[in-house]
Amino acid sequence: MHWLKNFNTVTAGSLAILLTSCTNFKAPTTLFITFGASQEQDFFEKETADIKSFLNEYTETFRRSNPNINIAYITYKSNNFISQIKQDSDLNLGPDLVITDQYLATTLLKNGLTTPLPNKQNFDTFYNSRIQTFAQIKGEYTFAPWLINTQIACFNKSKIGNSPGTIDELEKLSSSGKKIGLAKNSFEIAWSAGALGAVSEISSVGNQIPTNPNYPGLRKWLQWLRQAALYKNISFHKDTRELSTKLKKNELDWITCSGSQLEDLKRIMGNNLGIAALPNGTMSKAFPRYLIYGFALGKNSSRTQRKIAIKYIKTLVNVIAQRKIQLDDLGFLAANQNVSIPPEISKIQSAINTSYNKQWQSYSKEEPGLQSYGERYGDQSKTIADLIDGSLDVDEALKILTTPQTN
Repeated sequence: MHWLKNFNTVTAGSLAILLTSCTNFKAPTTLFITFGASQEQDFFEKETADIKSFLNEYTETFRRSNPNINIAYITYKSNNFISQIKQDSDLNLGPDLVITDQYLATTLLKNGLTTPLPNKQNFDTFYNSRIQTFAQIKGEYTFAPWLINTQIACFNKSKIGNSPGTIDELEKLSSSGKKIGLAKNSFEIAWSAGALGAVSEISSVGNQIPTNPNYPGLRKWLQWLRQAALYKNISFHKDTRELSTKLKKNELDWITCSGSQLEDLKRIMGNNLGIAALPNGTMSKAFPRYLIYGFALGKNSSRTQRKIAIKYIKTLVNVIAQRKIQLDDLGFLAANQNVSIPPEISKIQSAINTSYNKQWQSYSKEEPGLQSYGERYGDQSKTIADLIDGSLDVDEALKILTTPQTN
């Protein structure tokens, strides 16, 4: 469910008027919810159907207690999500709720396309300080966190008995003939930067106080990526969707994946699907990335629609609803801090708990610097891809990664 983005324009008005959330046009008993799906047409319809099915299943409680309220979904492709929401909102046709992640939520609010959640004190009881950090700007909630989708490892148990616990073991696995698949975008390959000791240096660069001008950790990581690209049985791919497709087709034996992909993988692979935390390094832990999905309030809602929207949010983020989703073992962690599920109850719970609460947690102090790095240096996916493809050498890639972008 790397859900969350949106749909090519039909026109600013055509689809929006049909599904409008404008005060003047829409029925007061209809809640309009916008979410995004893949910008690739081949995946758009399937993702849209899967997300709607998921939402319908876990909003049954809301529907039962509010039988007179209809829910209408407006779906956009990810590459046009913000622009489409803006066009709709400019016409007073914006949605009541936007399903978003922590990064998009900030962008939506800064662009005036959503409004902060009211009753901050109430939401403070739902979320711990870590979640609040990602969900707030200047003390206001940009969205209501719902589910955490974290990065893990997926593998074919018919070929691999146990997932490697270290990055060295991952290399040995590839040398034994097992086919390893990695993503070459910066977000999804960052876990290996942790395993190879580069994250603290990236953070220090973001804070503009590099601890070592030679960047030994960053250099070691880049050298590993370049070397891995030369291995016969390690291959790099666009993203986790491409990796999971190849795992399902038996073209790969071990991949990086995310919790949101597990249901789809299980449908094809059944009991052959293995799940584990990502490999650590000898001296440092992996740095798995994650997305926090939740609900932002659209700006065009009437008072009645806003009241319904907030009721919808509270129905989904309360401890009972959150506990049910996590116990269903779909691959998500609950965002509500009051949900406590023993990680020992399943392989899935163990993997996602290790990823979110053990591996990532070891980098919590680095997060401000990493955020600053993203703001100052931008998305470095092209640099990483060019290094892996051989267009850049290690020194050239290192210089780019440590030189701020200029406008």
